[in-house]
Amino acid sequence: MYKVKTALLGLSLFGCATQAYADANSSEFNRYINFNWGECPSTFKTPDNRNLCSFAKVPVNWDKPNDQLIDILVSKYPAKNPQPKGQIWFLQGGPGYSASFYATHYDTTLAQYKQDYDLYILEHRGVGWSTHLACPNQFEGDYAAYQQACYDALHQTWQDNLFHFNTTGAAKDLAYSIDKSKTTNWLPTYVYGASYGTLWAQRFTQIAPQGAQALILDSIVPSKGFSLDLWDENFNFIFDELAQYCNQDPLCQSKLGNDSAKAIKELLNKVYSQSHCSATKFNQGTLQTLSTLLLMRSVEGVLMPTYYRLARCNEDDVIALNNLHQFLFEGVGRELLEIKAKHPLNYSQVLSSLIVHNEISHEQRSLTERIEFCKDAVSCIPSDLLYARYIQKGVWGNKYNSQFVYQDVHHYMPTLVLNGDLDPQTPHSYAYDFMRTFTNVNQRYVEFPQTAHAVIFESPADTNTGNNCGVDVMQSFLNNIWQQPNTDCIAQLNGLSFNLSAFESKVLFGADDAYEGRAQAITLASLKQLKLENPALFKAYSDTFMRLADF
Repeated sequence: MYKVKTALLGLSLFGCATQAYADANSSEFNRYINFNWGECPSTFKTPDNRNLCSFAKVPVNWDKPNDQLIDILVSKYPAKNPQPKGQIWFLQGGPGYSASFYATHYDTTLAQYKQDYDLYILEHRGVGWSTHLACPNQFEGDYAAYQQACYDALHQTWQDNLFHFNTTGAAKDLAYSIDKSKTTNWLPTYVYGASYGTLWAQRFTQIAPQGAQALILDSIVPSKGFSLDLWDENFNFIFDELAQYCNQDPLCQSKLGNDSAKAIKELLNKVYSQSHCSATKFNQGTLQTLSTLLLMRSVEGVLMPTYYRLARCNEDDVIALNNLHQFLFEGVGRELLEIKAKHPLNYSQVLSSLIVHNEISHEQRSLTERIEFCKDAVSCIPSDLLYARYIQKGVWGNKYNSQFVYQDVHHYMPTLVLNGDLDPQTPHSYAYDFMRTFTNVNQRYVEFPQTAHAVIFESPADTNTGNNCGVDVMQSFLNNIWQQPNTDCIAQLNGLSFNLSAFESKVLFGADDAYEGRAQAITLASLKQLKLENPALFKAYSDTFMRLADF
């Protein structure tokens, strides 16, 4: 309760900071006058201080441009080349998450593009440093009452303009911002969207059919046939795909057999019924959450040893599994990594609820159906989160519709669609259906084997460029949007790893081998000492630890 109240208090404080930035860098509502560029808020600042930001005034309801205005944050990282090849606009997923995520990757994944392209980030209306939607009331124990009071208060403030914090409004914000950016220098425009950002980009093609030269859609959310109600079903589908790779991997196959999916499901049914390995701290809820998290974060080198040790369940296995449990679920990992609380403007649950339950709920499942599915599933979200989502659906759902919602998107912009075949959030099967809407030969699909969600960030490869493979494929497309992009790097993908290094195994399982051997009970103090004695190794494997602890 204390943490919830602190976070909500933080929102009100940072609201003042947002207004201060908006007043300083305000850009009038006029698409023929350039942005008033100035200093960026803290989460958008880059180490070289090259980033610029502006708050553009836009109508909350684009059908009534002379009525109420809101602010949207636009960030620009000017190309280092004085003669840039074009501009790339990055659209965040979620929905509801701040796009400041992209600014943190300018020196890593996105470094390839800094030389020749102006890089733009548009903060979605209702999120982050744009006019932010947040509950003005505090949670006091009754979640349904809290959500209803939040809705009532925000609707009283915004009236039906609240329902214009949607994908169509955000797409019109994008079209307006692109036009505004070209008042002094016309450059070719490319729009990249990831996850929900792909739906945002598709909506952009509907309201601005000639608004950009090309699109890159990474991890596709189709406009119809998709729903977050299918989350658990999609994760279990991808688990079966992962198990197929396990069956083909010499190490994984030697541990879990030729039909790992069957073996694991039979094992879990015994654990769920409390007839096997009850000495571990893991139960049905934490095992299903573990699977969801590790599939989402692509940490198969932890997932498969967990099942292997759970199946054998000797004294060392129990110690190893309990070590892992405390790292993930008892806060040890977070404290070891010194993970700080997220910036209070990083996420808007209100904006997420509005869009998810009005625009990403085409295929629906009842609460009863989802609970029944989770009785024996490998992967499911925690039950308290499931109940919370259904409360949110009841409060925020069925509030608006439009001519674009749950309709096929047909457009003629050159398009590159990227998807991994181990993406549980947006499974590649949706991409196949989405290709039905392609209308010309310059709309192409590239699938990445053994790759998770958000391809350009999750496709490390041994290439001459040193880039992720998705970055190289996207760059090839940008170089010539009229030709098939070069996909040679797919053959050099690092792919799956069903093994952990000795150091990773020691930190997570308390054993030198994730699958075998003696395990020693570990404490936060012993982990801190291990970190202190091995700073280089800890840094080298910190990405693995962060994927497990930061959720």
